[in-house]
Amino acid sequence: MRIETLYEFLLLTSNLNFTETAKSFFISQSVLSGHISSLEKELGALLFVRDRHSVRLTEAGRLFQQDAQRIVEDYERALERLSQYADGVSSVVRIGFLEGSFGSFLPLVCRSYRKEHPDVDFHFRTMELANIQKALNENEIDVGLSIYQDGIQGAKFCYRRLYEDRYMLAVPVGHRLAKRASVSIADLRGERVVVPHFNRSKSMLEQMHVKLRNAGAEVRPAGFEDVGAMMATLVTAGAVAIALDHLRVFGNGNVEFVPLADENMEICAGAVWKRSKETGAITSFVDFLEQACEGFGKEDFLARSGPDALPSLRLPPASPRASFSGGPSRP
Repeated sequence: MRIETLYEFLLLTSNLNFTETAKSFFISQSVLSGHISSLEKELGALLFVRDRHSVRLTEAGRLFQQDAQRIVEDYERALERLSQYADGVSSVVRIGFLEGSFGSFLPLVCRSYRKEHPDVDFHFRTMELANIQKALNENEIDVGLSIYQDGIQGAKFCYRRLYEDRYMLAVPVGHRLAKRASVSIADLRGERVVVPHFNRSKSMLEQMHVKLRNAGAEVRPAGFEDVGAMMATLVTAGAVAIALDHLRVFGNGNVEFVPLADENMEICAGAVWKRSKETGAITSFVDFLEQACEGFGKEDFLARSGPDALPSLRLPPASPRASFSGGPSRP
């Protein structure tokens, strides 16, 4: 069984078009048909039903599609591990981060870390807030650069605070509240206010849902796929939203962020990782990250136009390569 044939098979299952699939792999349709026929013969099962007008996946084809996908993924992971081995990499730290809050300086810090620890590599994923804890729980990432409410985190995770964020009122430019120095809950009477989904572990948001309703605001849970969709919706609908201050970098001048007066809306931002999956590479990197960002203000963490606009990283002096024996991390 050729791995190339599995790639061809998987693409064919998605478009059910022999002509288009053959073009994608720069082979003729007859060659592709031969590959699929050989695969069916090897498996002893018909994978596709073909007639003059259509191509359909059989039940056996649907079953094999799942296995073929896993085989291809395992193959690619094996290639990746071999490539890392060839590069002298012994540890990989997978980082999920909130776009706009950590992404600008993070690659520079990681590059500096790799100069001291060339045996460590990084994989990055930009993620929405709700997906970071899920990815940590399911061991899809090793470290989440996220937000959390101080004092309520459980023993399941380790935390390292880097800076303090806060919830603000995101207001479209031209809205009656856009130029205010601050806004109170009472000022939102009659407004359509988009609020993050209720989460009993975030007490400030739980209270905000209730306070807004009591003040006569029309509360709408956030139902956006991403931050850009939220910004577009606010501008289009003339609504306002309770949103984290770091999201201002996505406003493109169309949305103002106004402080909420007399509300304790501060929230921590920093590194989070699963205690049971802690490794020496993780704690070594988090220590380095904390030192590298010492003296940063909140604005230094927000996304910039590019590396040239970043503040100078006052990185610690080079030290001998750590053995990653790993002591206990700080909570």
